[in-house]
Amino acid sequence: MKVLVLFPDSISQPIGGLGIQFKHIYEQLKDKIDFYVVGYPDNNPGIKNYREAKNPILEVQHGTIITLLGHSIYFAEALKFPKPDIIHAYDWTTYYAGLLLSQHYNIPLLLTMQLSSNALATVGIYNCNDINTIDGYYLHKAHIETEWLTLQKADKIISVSNGYNKYFPSLQHKTITIPNGINLNEWIPNKKIIFPGDSNNIKVVYIGRFASMKGIDLILSAEIPKGIDIIFIGSSDGGDKHIIQSIEDKINNHPNFHYIGPAYGQDKINKLCSADAVIIPSYHEPFGIVGLESLASKCITISSRVDGLGDYLNDSNSLHCGNTSIGITNSLKTLKLLSQEHKEKLIFNGLETCKNYSWDEIADKYYNEYISLF
Repeated sequence: MKVLVLFPDSISQPIGGLGIQFKHIYEQLKDKIDFYVVGYPDNNPGIKNYREAKNPILEVQHGTIITLLGHSIYFAEALKFPKPDIIHAYDWTTYYAGLLLSQHYNIPLLLTMQLSSNALATVGIYNCNDINTIDGYYLHKAHIETEWLTLQKADKIISVSNGYNKYFPSLQHKTITIPNGINLNEWIPNKKIIFPGDSNNIKVVYIGRFASMKGIDLILSAEIPKGIDIIFIGSSDGGDKHIIQSIEDKINNHPNFHYIGPAYGQDKINKLCSADAVIIPSYHEPFGIVGLESLASKCITISSRVDGLGDYLNDSNSLHCGNTSIGITNSLKTLKLLSQEHKEKLIFNGLETCKNYSWDEIADKYYNEYISLF
């Protein structure tokens, strides 16, 4: 079976859960399926049949326009591979290219709902600089309409959480939920990381994309209790420039805020396992794989529990911060007051939660979906 995958993330240095997920799916299924991947420019993707979707117009540094242009780039690069049996498009940013390829070859189209431009709009996040201008309105509308067209024509949709399915009630007849996962056997640190700031302070980590949907502005405007350091981990690639600038400004003016760059692979495991807590105050979150990574790291997990986060985070394994700066401040105060017994209970329940999200089982579910369309 030949599966052509359109994939807008790095495999070797993933920006989000999308890259982490496909890396595991590929490793689990590469002996059963011939994968052909058109993906993000990556120096070492570790995939046999891989073509990069490169932006040919570097002078246009506008994410919305680059994404729209990207559909033609993914389509053109995909045509250089042998005819596939199935098209699998990850994320709305590759959906329309997937639809065109599916129609070109007259083969099934499988979509994975990792993030949605239509769903983002419900929380006021638009694919333009200013939705109140005519140009901004139509740039955003181009995204939501191409996404909706492809969702309607797809043969099957995989959603990463039950919490995200609420945005598309009319598509449930062809939607199946397959979450992200975690491998506890590989989530083992081999080095203790010393974070910046006072060594006696509680170290609370934010790790991931520096994007508006992640609620970073809430962290920056919260009143951080004394004795807590906030540690930002992530890459500026794929981030919102105004969020990155806000982080820089905060770090320059507040000694308990720190940025230590991106982290991948074993380095990420070491850093998360060295933290006391991980905070995920997202406004919008299809799944939130960092939540599982936090639980696996034996950290205290603090989250908004929106959308997919609510599938697996609850009072038994985590703290709730909501979507306000006051909520974050209160959750950090609660963190400082947690008894050792309460911490141990949250950590134990978190590890038990992780056992329900095995990559082996998730890969088997993906394989079954491929078979059903073959």
